[in-house]
Order: sequence, then C-alpha cells, then structure tokens
Amino acid sequence: MSGFRQEWRDAGSASGHMQTVADSGTYNRMQTAYRAYIGHSAMCDDCGHGEKRCAEAERLWRAYRAARN
Repeated sequence: MSGFRQEWRDAGSASGHMQTVADSGTYNRMQTAYRAYIGHSAMCDDCGHGEKRCAEAERLWRAYRAARN
C-alpha cells in the first residue's frame, strides 16, 4: 500500500496495537478528492442528495478511490 505505513498506538494501561496510517501527501489527496465528491453530491439535483450518483459524481468517486491506492 503506497503512501501508508504501520504505527504503534499505545493504549495506555492496556496493550497497544498497530494501526495503518496515511502519510500527509496521501491523506491530503484523499481528503481533497472526498471533499470534491461530497460537495458535488450535496449540490447536484441529479444526485438526489447522495441517494444516487450522476456521471460526474461517479467520476469524482472513482478519483477518490484512486487517491486511496
């Protein structure tokens, strides 16, 4: 998984665990792509406020999924 790494998380008095975290560049790309998708879906009459996806919403969703990889 490019752009991701494992980090140890201390759970205080209990045992800790490893957690997958995104580096800042990957996180920023993911957040930007997701915000574009959500912003479009909220304002697009064809998307029905998230109940379905128009062609543009599909394109934005694919861009978000690609940013995660």
